[in-house]
Amino acid sequence: MSLFEKYLKGWSFRTNTPSLEPGATVRVFVTEYDPASGEGIAFIGDTELRVEDFDPEALDGLVAVRVLEFDPERSVGRGEFREVVGETAYEV
Repeated sequence: MSLFEKYLKGWSFRTNTPSLEPGATVRVFVTEYDPASGEGIAFIGDTELRVEDFDPEALDGLVAVRVLEFDPERSVGRGEFREVVGETAYEV
C-alpha cells in the first residue's frame, strides 16, 4: 500500500442527494414556508424534505423532523415537525 493510499484510507465523498429513512428523526434548517399547504421546506444538499404542520415562527431555525416517507428516485421526502432544537442559521 502506497503512502497516498494509506493517507486516503477510510475517506469517502458525501453525496449531494442523501437518503432519508422513514421513522428516523433528523435535524434540519427549514428555509422556506408554503402558507397554502402549511408546510416548511428543508433542503439537505439536493434532497427536499417537506415538513407537515410546520410552525412558521421556526423558519430558518434548526428543527427536529420525523421522516414519514422518502422517494430515493426523486430525492424528495415528507416529514412531521417535532420541535425547535436550535436558533437561526443566520447572524442577526
